[in-house]
Formats: sequence, structure tokens, C-alpha cells
Amino acid sequence: MKLKNIILTTLAAIALTSCYTSSRISKFSSENIKLGIDKNLFIKRFGKPFNKEISYTQDNQEKEKLFYKEELNKGTWYIITTAFTFIDDKLIKQEVVKEERTFQKCDCNK
Repeated sequence: MKLKNIILTTLAAIALTSCYTSSRISKFSSENIKLGIDKNLFIKRFGKPFNKEISYTQDNQEKEKLFYKEELNKGTWYIITTAFTFIDDKLIKQEVVKEERTFQKCDCNK
């Protein structure tokens, strides 16, 4: 009985830890997203943004910027904020607007 519990515990630990992968590549890498994609299709594919800005261009077209955040591991953990700009519901621009480390280096000599 004791051996059975050890085996089950070991298998459960392996199953739970072997599935973890750290994200090193943004889901918004430019090869996945094409300029000109419809805003509703974009939101359906990537989900709702955490924030947005809306304005009008000089020629009265609606301009909307959607902001998405994701965690990436590039040797250390970062939160990357990517903005997508749509004019009249068509994607015209993708840009990384912020990269912030989630943990600061420790100054342990204080």
C-alpha cells in the first residue's frame, strides 16, 4: 500500500510539472498577425484587451488602439504591453509600448 502511494504521488508530480513551459515568444509575433485584419476577428482570436483608446483621425476616421499584456521569460520575467491600432476597424499598426521586469534585482548588500 505504501509503495502504491509513493508511485501515485510520483506520477502525479511528473504529470503536473512536465506540462509547464515558459513563454519566450510573444503570441503577438508579427508572423501570426497580418495588417488589415478586421478588429472583430482580431478580438475573437486574441480576446478582449485590458485597455483601449479611441479618437478620430484628421480626416474623421475612427482610430482605436487596443492594449494587451502578456508575461514572457527572457532570462527573467517581463510583462510586455503591445498596442494594436485600428482605423475603421482594420489593423494598421502593431507596436510594443512597454516592457517591464516583474522582479527587480536584489541589492542584498544593504
